Amino acid sequence: MRRLFAWGALFAMLAGITVLPWLLLDDAPAIEPPAEFRRTDLAWIKSLFQKHDPRRQTPDVVHSIQLDEAELNRLLNYAVELHRVTGIAAELTPGTATLTATLAVPRNPFGRYLNLTAEVAEVPGGVRIQGLQLGSLPLPGALADWTARLAHRWLRRDEAYAALADAFSQVSFDENQATLDYRWRPALLTQLERKSAELLIAPEDQARMLAYAERLDALLKPHARGSTVPLVHVMAPLFAHAQGSGDAAGENRAALTALAAYLSSISLPKLLEGDGRSIRRAPRVLLSLHGRRDFAEHFVISAALAVNGGSRLANAIGLIKEEEDADKGSGFSFTDLAANRAGVRLGERAIGESAAQVRQRLADARNDADLLPDFRDLPEFMPEAEFDRRFGPVGGPRYQKLIDRIDARLAAHPLAQ
Repeated sequence: MRRLFAWGALFAMLAGITVLPWLLLDDAPAIEPPAEFRRTDLAWIKSLFQKHDPRRQTPDVVHSIQLDEAELNRLLNYAVELHRVTGIAAELTPGTATLTATLAVPRNPFGRYLNLTAEVAEVPGGVRIQGLQLGSLPLPGALADWTARLAHRWLRRDEAYAALADAFSQVSFDENQATLDYRWRPALLTQLERKSAELLIAPEDQARMLAYAERLDALLKPHARGSTVPLVHVMAPLFAHAQGSGDAAGENRAALTALAAYLSSISLPKLLEGDGRSIRRAPRVLLSLHGRRDFAEHFVISAALAVNGGSRLANAIGLIKEEEDADKGSGFSFTDLAANRAGVRLGERAIGESAAQVRQRLADARNDADLLPDFRDLPEFMPEAEFDRRFGPVGGPRYQKLIDRIDARLAAHPLAQ
């Protein structure tokens, strides 16, 4: 009898293991991938971050962020762009929010997508999960909420997570609106930056980046503080510095990230290894490309964005910067935009099938033209009115004609061959 019971239990367990994937996985996504991420979306998100920039907030005072349903989904689409989630959306009603996410899964015989739906209710001091469904399999709300709270207690062992959780004082949902109350503390920004790097950068990539940052410091050390050095003078020996990993794409990503961090006044050792209150460090030596420091920054930072975040997002960021300059800055510059696009192309190829060839071409570079065509003949420093008169609107025929000329010159450049 016991043997029969054991075989029955084993059969039930095997049946459950067999049936479970059919219940969890679906052939169709519950949330379709978002439409192409447009520069207007990025501009809105950037303005939202600027409005709630923690560096401008009064410490230890409760602040609120209010988002309607469309704005919240716009922000969630940004998360999709960054983290490769297939789709995510929220539906807001008084007291509750329904969050639905779709993740693509590796090829298998059961289904292409894992669809998750969670019903979240506001409670004093936080939220609780009222219901959770994984594909066709519903989970009791009490079980889902208990699991979430257990995970929350476990995650609080992490200092950055605990500080972030303590900063949020209340979340509330209304018809078509969500409100988040938070209390900002200055040290939290650095904690989040370090935690983001820890989560998003694999340990082996961190080691590579630190090695390239150290090599870059050694290359710049002989130059006088405050001097300007052509980018090619450090970029070529930096890419000639092989670490013997055999992973050209990973080496290229690490080298470009180290260069971009330096130009962005970020100390990689402080970010990845330090425990101080800041990760910032002003560059002791400035870098230039075709005699322009801004060209070097646009070129390298766009390349780093492309190898770490995707070329479409990198192009959108570059265009947003030029539109802002046309509106209230130095003016719209096709020269800067060309350097952005060149950096994006470099980033795409640096981690693609041509990674090894790109690395060798960068190591062999001897002058500025080996890195970037000279685009100083393009129109620049145009105020908004002049840009609209000569080339506007963005995306229009006259604008696109010049973009096509830029792309043709980039396609003919040795780095693109």
